[in-house]
Amino acid sequence: MSKQTKELVRKFYEAFDASDIATLETLVTPDFVQYVNSDPNPVRGLEAMKSNMGSLRGGHNNTHTIQDIFAEGDKVVVRMVMQGTVAQPLLNNPSTVGKPWKIQVCTIFRIANGKIAERWINVDLMGRLEQTGALPGA
Repeated sequence: MSKQTKELVRKFYEAFDASDIATLETLVTPDFVQYVNSDPNPVRGLEAMKSNMGSLRGGHNNTHTIQDIFAEGDKVVVRMVMQGTVAQPLLNNPSTVGKPWKIQVCTIFRIANGKIAERWINVDLMGRLEQTGALPGA
């Protein structure tokens, strides 16, 4: 089972990086929930996930490089590097556009009935803001 769940997560990131919403729809449950360490409001449901992913891809042109992936039971843990170039102003700061960034991310997935049901993301958003000059004095 762990080989299949790890492959499911790899496909998720391939589809995300390719902006392949149709494939993402096949990989997650209709009641998918995504939690991000910096956001108190989880993304709930397939439509909300598609909207959230679309806005992320439109503003950041990022890619994921998996460094480690572990699976046990219904959980998959991924440690990766996410990097990209800012495509739209961060924090309404136009000088951030075109700036490269590279950060560490750790994500836990819960798999249910062969699909991704939940995703917990711990991402270094402050590092991205600092690298792109989005914060005053950074």
